[in-house]
Amino acid sequence: MHRDDPVNPCDTIFLRPIEWCRLSETDMTFKVTLISFMLLLVPVLGLSQEGHPLKGTWRGSIGTGSSERPLLIIMDYENDSITGMINPGRNSYRFSSAELDAPNWELSATATTREGANISLQATLNDIGSRSRYLEGSWQEEGNSYPFRITRE
Repeated sequence: MHRDDPVNPCDTIFLRPIEWCRLSETDMTFKVTLISFMLLLVPVLGLSQEGHPLKGTWRGSIGTGSSERPLLIIMDYENDSITGMINPGRNSYRFSSAELDAPNWELSATATTREGANISLQATLNDIGSRSRYLEGSWQEEGNSYPFRITRE
């Protein structure tokens, strides 16, 4: 063997036990193609949808005329039912009921605050496929109706 001859990695002492040295060129091409495809697929899987479109943390505000009140809702979807917690913390309260009109992507939910005030909301889900999808609609509280908008974080 001359110094300028190409070295076959299968001839080296350290690489001889490695199985790929015994693969045919067709097998090697297939494996390289398969590994390349899998590496390209990994980022795509990271962009896939995270489950039900309502599931997650939603942040926004309720317009009360001259000012806006912050609003935070955490929703989940399990066993064909929507659950939600409004303004998590010491003053949080949960949905009493929630329904989604899936063909129109309209959410209706009711809740009762710790002080006993009845709340209901009706909203339409917009930009469903977007990471910044949002719910926009009306918030009824103690006989008054206010516009609100919350965006999924």
